[in-house]
Amino acid sequence: MDVANGQTGPRALFPLSHRGSPFLDLCKTAFESLTELMPEGDAARVPSTGARYQTYGELVAAYGELPNNPVVSPGDLIGGMTRDFLAGAVNWRSPELQYNLGAAVNVAASAMYAVALDTNVYLINDGLAGNVVAAEGAVSHVLARLTDVPASQAYGLFTFGGTGTMAYGIKAGLRKCAPESVRSGTPGDVRVVITEDAHFSHVAAADWLGIGADQLVVIPADEQRRSDLRVAEALVRDELEAGHRVATIIINGGTTYDHVVDDIAAFAELRDRLTAEYKLRYRPHLHVDSVVGWAWLMLNDSALSSLEPSSSAADALREQYRRVRALRSADSWGVDFHKGVGVCPIDCSFIQFNDKSDCVRLRKGGSSSADLHQLAQDFSVVSPVDYTLETSRAGGKALAAVASLHSLGRNGYATILARLVDAAIYFRESLGSRNGMAVLNPHALGYQSMVRLYPPERAPEAHREIHDAAPSTARMVKEGNAYLKAFFAWDNETRMNANGGGVVYSFSSRYVTTASGEPISGLKFYPTTPLIGREHMKEAIDLLAERKAAFDEIWRAGTR
Repeated sequence: MDVANGQTGPRALFPLSHRGSPFLDLCKTAFESLTELMPEGDAARVPSTGARYQTYGELVAAYGELPNNPVVSPGDLIGGMTRDFLAGAVNWRSPELQYNLGAAVNVAASAMYAVALDTNVYLINDGLAGNVVAAEGAVSHVLARLTDVPASQAYGLFTFGGTGTMAYGIKAGLRKCAPESVRSGTPGDVRVVITEDAHFSHVAAADWLGIGADQLVVIPADEQRRSDLRVAEALVRDELEAGHRVATIIINGGTTYDHVVDDIAAFAELRDRLTAEYKLRYRPHLHVDSVVGWAWLMLNDSALSSLEPSSSAADALREQYRRVRALRSADSWGVDFHKGVGVCPIDCSFIQFNDKSDCVRLRKGGSSSADLHQLAQDFSVVSPVDYTLETSRAGGKALAAVASLHSLGRNGYATILARLVDAAIYFRESLGSRNGMAVLNPHALGYQSMVRLYPPERAPEAHREIHDAAPSTARMVKEGNAYLKAFFAWDNETRMNANGGGVVYSFSSRYVTTASGEPISGLKFYPTTPLIGREHMKEAIDLLAERKAAFDEIWRAGTR
């Protein structure tokens, strides 16, 4: 057994002093093992070379037997676990990775997260977390100032993920419209309004809170994928006329696919107008799912001036910034620091209330008289656990966010964002000129692209596929979906999963539902690393064209 501070045996794993602690040595061992697997660090995935077990079952069997005695060397254990369990994990910093929405982690953020983990900070109250509770408050102040909301008025909390931010938004509305629910449960007349392009977590959060899917009201999207305000008004009126209580209206603040931001100020005005017209005794809670779109708050002239003169990204960035700035009109909104431009370790989500009184409604048990005697809150000046869904929360996420915000600053965040949007728009504009390829979301202002490949000898007709309701078009969509799925399966098996190099992307079976009622699938290209540039996007397009040409020969042979 390793020795630390004069201790041997299991006690060596619990050093009292940080001087001579094995923590850093074990971290170094893990990174050295990872470096052996990825010498250059630029691969999209951690290779499986060096893994001692070839299948999931073998790995579970090997580590699923609890030894009677401790391992002799924790260093050997950590090195082996790194090689075994991290094989196949994605490398978010790689310019070749465009698989999905994740984050290339800022090392300053991960360092603070790691030290908080080793210190084991419980973000419950200042009695348990010390000054770490101030880190949470600091993040809320930063976000308030970015939206021109008085920092003393706003209040925010870290939570377990984007689903958590949804749950807070729904729960706040439920407490407003049905305060009795804290004792008697969710009434059957409560409704929650969501959008057509909502993330699946909206439904999941409503389900976990006891609001069934049948109680959700869905606002359809227009051709630009923004939620239709006129239809929304009609839907909400129908619910109020029926005597239902509308707890929360959740709108888009940067959707997963297109990063679409709804007209936040207009929805706030609609909510206020209907509240007055129907003489409601509550005001429906307006929550914006901005876990991706919040990053546009960082935009500034410095980042825009860094773009090439020929870039069309500047206009897209300015328009998105104009839309996101309206977050000050909402009651609450979400931030995922562990996605895209957030560049923090997972999980690191934040729910921001523009008015602290909305958060205070979430007091456990509905009032300050709830019995929290186990936490000795009487001796804490700051006690966020009064309002949180979780009791035990890791303090590392708050420290990681503060470290990232201060190590990059607004200029750093804005520059990363501008680089990603520029790369994505260059990708869409360049790919559109290639034979047999089309972009499904040329209207998108963000940095994600949906690509449609077409069978040989068929011209790209993305707009017709999406907007034409004719039966013949429905058949065309189905045939195109079959081709695209077969192409992805082939490229995934023969290149991406085989560590063949080049861009790694993903597949979505339903980007949107077409006018003919069919889901239309697409290849999802999602650059998130600050290290990516136009040159990587050009390489991705060239490789995609090369792979398509090879697959088309296989497709032709199989369809004869």
